[in-house]
Amino acid sequence: MRHERISEARIAAAAWPTMLDGLVLSEPPAEAEAGKPAPAAVAGPTPAVPDVAPGVGGLIVTAYLGLLGVFFTFFAASKLAFFSITICALFVAIFFAVPRIFLAVEADRSRRPTLDQFLHQGMDTLTGRTGGRDALVQMLIVPVLLTFGLLCMGIAGAIYL
Repeated sequence: MRHERISEARIAAAAWPTMLDGLVLSEPPAEAEAGKPAPAAVAGPTPAVPDVAPGVGGLIVTAYLGLLGVFFTFFAASKLAFFSITICALFVAIFFAVPRIFLAVEADRSRRPTLDQFLHQGMDTLTGRTGGRDALVQMLIVPVLLTFGLLCMGIAGAIYL
């Protein structure tokens, strides 16, 4: 994975404003060129993840559903374990419901890339631009490896216990 070098200007632009910065009203931007009006502010929701394909979210949801499936299949033998895994499933549902709501109010969904475009173009991160495959691996590595590890433990437990 290759990333661009971080410049101090990029970090300052990405940092959250302090409380004082948020309270102070900024001056309207000065006209750069004579006779050209400043661009008007557009009201409404901004794109939540403009350079991530909807298919990526589907892959992440599938990975976590697989993880929950392994939990329910191998580890929900007692009522207490089943109850705990059900609570975990509710948290996962909330974990995915909030971004779904954010994406539902997005103004222009047509600008989002397809999965193929995402894999070839990549995405911007705080540390620079990263390739699509690299970003997808970073998003999927935890749930996929957890699912694989729990699947191995569940199979071993079913064989030896």
